[in-house]
Amino acid sequence: MTYGVTFTNNNDVVTLDSEFARLVVLGKGTWSGNGAGVYVPFPKAITSDEPPLVFVRLDQSNTLCFCVIQGSAGAWTGFSFAGIAGQGTSGKWFAAAFKSEPTATHGFRLWDGGSKLLFDSGTPCAQFTRSITGWTYLGASQTGQGVYRLSWTAPSSLASGDYMLLNNIAMDIAGSTSRQGNMYAVWEYHNDRLVIQAVGVDLQTSLFIPVVFAKPIS
Repeated sequence: MTYGVTFTNNNDVVTLDSEFARLVVLGKGTWSGNGAGVYVPFPKAITSDEPPLVFVRLDQSNTLCFCVIQGSAGAWTGFSFAGIAGQGTSGKWFAAAFKSEPTATHGFRLWDGGSKLLFDSGTPCAQFTRSITGWTYLGASQTGQGVYRLSWTAPSSLASGDYMLLNNIAMDIAGSTSRQGNMYAVWEYHNDRLVIQAVGVDLQTSLFIPVVFAKPIS
């Protein structure tokens, strides 16, 4: 940057800059429900044009599928997902975006050159902690509907306290021709691993969708 404000920490890493927004937590909470389906409303609508980044951390081994960020541009209202029928599900979540809100009654605010609010000392931030980009294929099994369930995993501990980005799990996987496969994220605390599954007819055995983790900063 040629002008403005930059803050660096003791390791000379830029922590705040007047040209780039930080990942700001715009809502957080917990959920408790059952595998038939869970809807989690945001405390108030999130007004970003693009869907907010929703991060989740399950309290127990369980499955997340049919994930959806609810709402529309400028009015995102919550998120929903399904689990395993007959099983309870609970956990913690936070929603974030690269924008800020005028929250603090006193403190510090920072805008960019276009008058976009980048930072408000009353809104907490989050930071990305790790990602999984390389997967090991575990195999496939046929479901009762005649389609196939493919599974992948990677060495990445669930014991760190990190939250998983839900938006990528809400994506479908393209098949070899025109069909698509639904994504499932399986938290296995007993094996200390995350398993990604996809259900479809003509899916490839290679997985290229990354899974990203983050953690709110106090």
